[in-house]
Amino acid sequence: MNTKEPLSTENGHQTIVSLFRQCAKNYPDLTAVVYNGKHYTYAQVDAISDRLAAYIVSLGLGNEDVVSILIPRCEWMAIASLGVLKAGCAYQPLDPTYPKERLNFMMKDAGAKLLIADEELRDIVDEYGGEVLLTKDIQNIQSDKSVQNIRIDPDSLFILLYTSGSTGVPKGCMLEHRNLVTFCEWYRRYYDLKPEHNVAAYASYGFDACMMDMYPALTTGATVYIIPEEIRLDLIALNDYFEANHITHAFM
Repeated sequence: MNTKEPLSTENGHQTIVSLFRQCAKNYPDLTAVVYNGKHYTYAQVDAISDRLAAYIVSLGLGNEDVVSILIPRCEWMAIASLGVLKAGCAYQPLDPTYPKERLNFMMKDAGAKLLIADEELRDIVDEYGGEVLLTKDIQNIQSDKSVQNIRIDPDSLFILLYTSGSTGVPKGCMLEHRNLVTFCEWYRRYYDLKPEHNVAAYASYGFDACMMDMYPALTTGATVYIIPEEIRLDLIALNDYFEANHITHAFM
């Protein structure tokens, strides 16, 4: 295993995309994402998310455009998000447990230009009539178009994160790449995160803590273990999973 020191994010020009690309270059054979027995190296995640980004760009999308993502807990939480970010867009994670009226409102409010969805969840957002990409088709995207030179700045929009709306209308919060870069730098130092570590992704995709689960690891060279839904509330099974997979960091 490569145990080189993790990357510094002190350069004010860095974005989550540039930091991930550095990890993919420095640690191509290290495992980036694990879900239900499926393992993806940094090189594989880099290649898949590049092809997804090229597809998104081919639709005419780019800076400040929003892509909504409606998926269950799976590897696409990390990979699809990176693909959207590499295209220069921001993503809007949608929690499929929310009422469909709430989800439809959130997409409309965000002005989403594309929906990336699991096939079984697509019909939840029945008021959206724009472009749709099903997750089952992402692996089949073929593109040799480079997205390496797409301009992404520290102040580029990173995510539209919405409240649950349980007390009224959902409210959106816009975060920029610099916000996440700074957070990842703090996390790496405070928790002594290194490429050889294994980080549990426990939070719901639409919850802000999901960013804490994924991006410090993916900008360090560590491995993100996405916890399957069926064991999230089973503490005995969760403990067994943590021990079997040598989880070193978890936020719960």
